[in-house]
Amino acid sequence: MAVHTKKIGLSLGADLCWPACYEEIIRALKLEIPIGEDALRFHVERISVEPFDLQQPCSYDVVLDRLTHWFHTSREWIKKAVLLDGLYVLNNPWSLQAMEKHTSYVAMMRLGMPIPKTWLVPPKEHAPGADTQTTLRRYAKLFDIAKIGDQLGYPLFMKPYDGGAWVGVTRIDGPEALRDAYEQSGTRVMHLQAAVDPFDLFVRAIGVGPQVYIVRYDPGAPLHDRYKVDFHFVDGDEWSLLQDTCLTINAFFGWEFNSCEALRKDGVFHPIDFANA
Repeated sequence: MAVHTKKIGLSLGADLCWPACYEEIIRALKLEIPIGEDALRFHVERISVEPFDLQQPCSYDVVLDRLTHWFHTSREWIKKAVLLDGLYVLNNPWSLQAMEKHTSYVAMMRLGMPIPKTWLVPPKEHAPGADTQTTLRRYAKLFDIAKIGDQLGYPLFMKPYDGGAWVGVTRIDGPEALRDAYEQSGTRVMHLQAAVDPFDLFVRAIGVGPQVYIVRYDPGAPLHDRYKVDFHFVDGDEWSLLQDTCLTINAFFGWEFNSCEALRKDGVFHPIDFANA
């Protein structure tokens, strides 16, 4: 019997807990899976960041990627390995590159999900470019951002259209605060989104393949304490709805794993952030 070792790469950033747990689980299981007359073992390795030849071979069979939605050097290495070497990656890097938060909102609005009312506003500042100022003079319309805030109502949230990890997110309680936040937003294209307020429950539906687990979530708690060990905080119908919501989003975008944040107000769950793949 021949024993073959499959190599699993972990594409990581500042991750601490999950890769250490994953590595230890693989070691503890000591997997040796029979495939016909042969057997498969598994080796886990963390992927380094370094220059690469576009034609160099890839030693990994599968990569679990938690980095390249924001770190582009590794994203381009993964895309090279998929095209040239047949690497399988979870999740699809092209999907993550194309389907950012803005796209995910629009797609799920079309499917009828109760996404909070959302506007996109041009950046306060623009990076220098040969034609930037000419384009802006010809076509950019002046607007009063406070009027958009009035249409959405307060409180609202300003956040990057492609963002994640709560970076650049500001709660806005009035027009002056909105103007101040917009003045400080720099070159980032921003969303203005009506707050789901007041809400009585914040959950994350965490989907891995066909499995979804619903966790009560507290974004204001210290990082280590945001996922709450709690049970029976939703009923059976709500659990099924949240599972279906997460699976629908993942199926639409072709994501093997993802999490969907949702807030409950007056008995309705409003998905607010679900491009977390």
